[in-house]
Amino acid sequence: PARVAAVKPSSMYASGSESLIKQAREIQEEELHKFCVRISKLLVNQDYGNETVDSLQRLYLIFSATKYGRILPPDLLKKLQSLLCSPHSSEQLQALASAILRETLYFGLHSLCSEEVQDSRTVSYVSAVILAQVRVKDEVSALVHRLLKCLESRQPEAQSTRHLLPVLSKIISLSPESLTEDHINLVSRKLVDWLRYASIQQGVSMSSGGFFTGPRTRQPGPITEVDGTVAADFFTVLCVGHSYTDDQWMNLYAFSMIRKWLLCYDTEGSGNADSDDRSEVDGSVMSMVSATSTSSRLLPPKERLREKAFEYCHRLIEQSDRMPNRSRDDNGHYL
Repeated sequence: PARVAAVKPSSMYASGSESLIKQAREIQEEELHKFCVRISKLLVNQDYGNETVDSLQRLYLIFSATKYGRILPPDLLKKLQSLLCSPHSSEQLQALASAILRETLYFGLHSLCSEEVQDSRTVSYVSAVILAQVRVKDEVSALVHRLLKCLESRQPEAQSTRHLLPVLSKIISLSPESLTEDHINLVSRKLVDWLRYASIQQGVSMSSGGFFTGPRTRQPGPITEVDGTVAADFFTVLCVGHSYTDDQWMNLYAFSMIRKWLLCYDTEGSGNADSDDRSEVDGSVMSMVSATSTSSRLLPPKERLREKAFEYCHRLIEQSDRMPNRSRDDNGHYL
């Protein structure tokens, strides 16, 4: 019998993706306009089912596949902005609306700068659009003010402020001078809390249950070190748990941006994100070391952050000396 040539799945997916991208690039303006009208009708009818999600995904592909910017019809632009800014929208729809608006040609951002939007998830998706579309410094400054106001406020039970730190990190890269001295001190105090005072208990997790029982809540246990012993000191990125609390996630995010923050906003308050040479790193380390010899309570926010960052790194070095705890199967073999 003749042999049928086997086609690798990866090559099939690649050719399929290329075909979709080619179709997206070649779509004519008239056809695109009809497609946008159809999406508008779905959004007017508040039909947020599979057809709407699929249509928005296709629209994003069309906008992102072309090398030049496209313009959304005003009606659809307004509806996508409303979808993005509504805290009642699902996260999937907010993510799609944000992605499409980032790919469009510049449009006025006034409707996105409303102070009414307060929940952190919505603010993070709106911020991504503003940073992609921003033209003037005032728009970034307004975004910083709104972002920090959201960080200070108490979020609803289902919301998490950890959506906001990646946005703040991007602002530091794009426009570090947008943060005033008061902003810098506020974030420095927050970073101290997140780095040093996260819980050392695991987060509440749901077990899948058995065939005759539904999901049940597991009682949270203590966070452990990499060698399996119970963590006796404060939480770090090297601590181990089955699930994590919100403040532990903030600890992880804070550690991921602490180096950039310290190099950008030094003790003199200069905002220079590009000052990444050896001498400045050495200066930062010396500042941290000297800070540890001063009473923490008397230090200004930026100096106190340097002290806590130094303590955090010192603990990471100690944790790195521990041997990882390797699980064994029923026969005693390492997994």
